[in-house]
Amino acid sequence: MKVGRQSWTYALIAPEPGPAPQARWRNAAQTDFMNSAVLMVAVCTVMVAMAFGAVGTVAVFLQPIAAEFAWPRADVAAAYSVATVATGLGGIAMGHFADRLPVRRVALFGALIPGIAFMLLSGLQSTSALYVLHAVMGLVGIGAIMAPLNRLASLWLAGNPGLAIGIVSAGGAAGQGLVPYFARYLIVTEGWRQAYWILGLLFIAVMVPLAFLLRDAPVAGNARPAAGGGPSAVRLLALLSLAALLCCVCMGTPLVHVVTLGSDRGLGGRDAAGLLAVMMVAGMAGRVGFGRLSDRFGSLQTYIAASAGQTALAFLFPYAASGAQLYVVSALFGLVFSGAMTSFLSCAREYAPAGKTGLSLGVVMFFGWTGMALGAWQGGLFYDICGDYFASFANASAAGVANLLVLALLLLYVLRASGTGKGFSTLFPARLPQLQEKGS
Repeated sequence: MKVGRQSWTYALIAPEPGPAPQARWRNAAQTDFMNSAVLMVAVCTVMVAMAFGAVGTVAVFLQPIAAEFAWPRADVAAAYSVATVATGLGGIAMGHFADRLPVRRVALFGALIPGIAFMLLSGLQSTSALYVLHAVMGLVGIGAIMAPLNRLASLWLAGNPGLAIGIVSAGGAAGQGLVPYFARYLIVTEGWRQAYWILGLLFIAVMVPLAFLLRDAPVAGNARPAAGGGPSAVRLLALLSLAALLCCVCMGTPLVHVVTLGSDRGLGGRDAAGLLAVMMVAGMAGRVGFGRLSDRFGSLQTYIAASAGQTALAFLFPYAASGAQLYVVSALFGLVFSGAMTSFLSCAREYAPAGKTGLSLGVVMFFGWTGMALGAWQGGLFYDICGDYFASFANASAAGVANLLVLALLLLYVLRASGTGKGFSTLFPARLPQLQEKGS
């Protein structure tokens, strides 16, 4: 039997296509950048949390210091006002330096000064020393944290700057609750002088290593081009600063007086303090949520929406007839007031001229701090005059209405100065590419 030979045909099979070496390198670089961005935002969040908490410690040290020296509580509480105003002024100066120097150098002041000030406060003997130490803490300490690190986080997450600012601001809200709570525990267990000393050591031990981790973003900032016929950065920031002042008058009244209002409504000490705690927890969610919304729909639109909600809710506080109603209003207010704060910082970053993002954030934050002080002061003043909080919260809401009018003027100015196309892109940056595709 004859067996035929089989013929075989050979074909070359191409290897499976894979990423080119250049593409693999690019993907690895992008991954490294995102990891660094996440780390930088996390470091900024922790440092801002501790800085916000440092200001809030005045509330828990007030009673033991006033009792030991027989000082009026108003004299001790004035340290908070000194610290906030100094923080606002320091934010302008330190924001300016953050635009020109490596951020690590600026942040090291914020890492060292609060801890040193706390340690010196453990030997407190006079009100003048109390005020000087809180002024220095705010001016070259906390001021070196707020504006510079909000700027830094927004540069590392340049694609989602509102989200970055929202996350960092949420850390500030957490610090307002956690640091004073821990300080109160130390006061009860160790005494107020030893509590100051321990806080100082902890601040230096935690903040200094974090400051050494900070690095400048390897991308250019969101510099608004000075196009001919475009809106003036000076006018934009002037209107925004006025809006932030009025906004924070509306914001500051409930923040400072909600606990006392709850006590007047018959809530116990713990339940009344819980109103502020609920407000802060809701504020953490609001900062992140509104930060994301500002990236999606525009900073100015988000600011207007949050401010409108804040204005309405501020008016409703005295009309809450029960503890449950107060808790609901406090939670809703926490969501929107934090959204307003995140949004006006996002606007400040967006409107900043080239190379002056830190300075612009510092200026707007200064007006915000000033508004907070005015809101807290007028709330107490009109309570003393009227014997209840109706006028105080009505004034806060009136400041919110004035803020909305300024924001409407800012909106009109942006539209008119930019022209139809440019104004629309400023208002709805996330949607513009889709609309341009449809129109082409």
